[in-house]
Amino acid sequence: MKKVFPVIAVLILALVALGCASQPAPAAAPVAPPATLPPWINDIAPEDALWGIGSAKQSSQQMSMTMAETRARADIARQLSTTVEGMITDYTRDANMGTANQASIGLQESINRQLSQAKLTGARTDQRWSAPDGTLWTRVVYSKADAAKYAADSIKNVVDNDEARYAEFKAMEATKLMDEQLSKYKSDPNKTVTP
Repeated sequence: MKKVFPVIAVLILALVALGCASQPAPAAAPVAPPATLPPWINDIAPEDALWGIGSAKQSSQQMSMTMAETRARADIARQLSTTVEGMITDYTRDANMGTANQASIGLQESINRQLSQAKLTGARTDQRWSAPDGTLWTRVVYSKADAAKYAADSIKNVVDNDEARYAEFKAMEATKLMDEQLSKYKSDPNKTVTP
């Protein structure tokens, strides 16, 4: 029995060791990949403002900031006013020789261009974020009140310019009439000139 006890102890230790080894190791906490987009990318702009978002990854941090801000301002300009031009070309050529040798060529082409222009007086950067890969994201905010003021000023300038052009036209017309009358008078100073 003294010989059986050590054998039983070794077997019990072996079973305990196997039991511990067969248990799966505790799962490591999942590591989230680094964020590639800013946390505010899906936020909705407030009712009284427009947001423009731009990103850039340039050779220098300063250049990235400038480009990202420029792109964000362009995003706002597109929201205010965009002219879209488009052209679609669809071409098909089919050559059938009446045999199994048939050739067909197809070409589709789509060309689009967007042009936008707006003066963004009062637009300002309110968020910047750097991605792990070095891309800089910028959000620019533009008040709708500033946009409305700019639109009203633009309309006023057009009206003022139209009024100024009309006044200039009337002055030129009056000068032309006066020159005609003076030329009649110079041709015969004794004649009474009536307009």
